[in-house]
Order: sequence, then C-alpha cells, then structure tokens
Amino acid sequence: MQSSKDNDAYIIPLYSYPVGTHEQEWQRLYNLTTVNDVFVIVNVYNGPGEQSDPNFSNAITRLRSRGFKVIGYVYTSYGSRSLEDVKNDMDKWLNFYGSERIDGFFIDEVGGNYYYYREVFQHARSRNKLVILNPGTNINASFFTIADKIVVFESPLRSFEDFRYDDYTELDPKRVCTIVYETPQDKVSYVENKAKQNNSRCLYIHDKDGSEVYFYLSPYLK
Repeated sequence: MQSSKDNDAYIIPLYSYPVGTHEQEWQRLYNLTTVNDVFVIVNVYNGPGEQSDPNFSNAITRLRSRGFKVIGYVYTSYGSRSLEDVKNDMDKWLNFYGSERIDGFFIDEVGGNYYYYREVFQHARSRNKLVILNPGTNINASFFTIADKIVVFESPLRSFEDFRYDDYTELDPKRVCTIVYETPQDKVSYVENKAKQNNSRCLYIHDKDGSEVYFYLSPYLK
C-alpha cells in the first residue's frame, strides 16, 4: 500500500483461525515488515468466544512481538445489542487474553446513537483501551470525540469510486480509516490517492471480495 516513508497506519481485519487452513495468511502477517503503524483486528467467534483459545493466544503473542496493536472484535448490531453484552465481550477479551496484551476494541456495526457509543467508549477508557468504531461510512464528526479511529468507508471499489468523504481535514489523518476491497492492482494507487486527498491515512486495500477479505491477508501490504 503506502510507501514505507509515509509512516501511516494499516488497519487489518484478519478473522480467520491462526492455524490450519489459513495459517499461511497469519505467517505472512507475522513476517510483515513496515514502518507503518499496524492495528490487527482479531475475531475468535464473532467476538472473544466463550473461553481462551491457546492458538489465538499464541497469535496475539506473535503479533505483539512485532510491535503490532491487537484489537478485539466486538459487534453492536447498530446500537440494538444490549450494552451489558457489549461490555461483557470487551471484558472477556481482557480476561481471556490478558489486559496487557489487548490494546483496544474494534466496535463493529456502528449506528447513529451517540450516547450508546459514548458509554462503550467510556467502558473501554476505564480499562485504558483504544476504541475503533466501524460505521463503514461517513458519520457525524462528534463521534471522533468518543473514538481513537473511525472506519468511514468499508465497501468494494465500485462504491468507493462514487463515495464522497465528509470533511475530516481538522483531524489527525491516522484517525480516519478507509477499507476498500475488490481492488485490482492497477487501482491501488487511485484508492490511496483519493483517501489521502480526503485526510484518511489509515488504510486497508484488498483484491478479494465478500467474506474472503477477512480471511486472507491483503497482497498490497508493504
């Protein structure tokens, strides 16, 4: 993706199991050499699961040994999931895999209820953890007061071509994240340039489509 000299951020949702069928994808991630900040979203079973998994524990150890940030996946059903369940999932990540080894939470399926997500943010902050919100599209700028990063786009290239970013020029561009999939090699520079022009320097660009995006590592990481 970006040239290493840019020192931007990668946000990498890799939801596959770290051994077995997709083990080579994880090996590629462990071997990734970049000066960019790397935030890896780990998803055991639509969240932390019901118990610690030694294979994920080992994967987390290896990711942290590379200096990557480990971010636990938590879904919110666009604000309809009970806050108690959301908070419990956040705490399970810390209890199962060690508070010192989980850097924050990827809050998925984000809807427009600011006060709901403020409570999620406050819970994370009470545990001294980062928050990445994922509405997958533009959202009111006030949400940046309750998030460290926000994914403002997560869709295929064909949608990105027509997408118009809100005005994020007052923000640190590493806080504004863009995920674009179904992107052929000859369109990678186009995606990078459009994102950067709109003050988004937290990126993940993938060639695959559908669920494969989250089970295979992007070939465009540098």
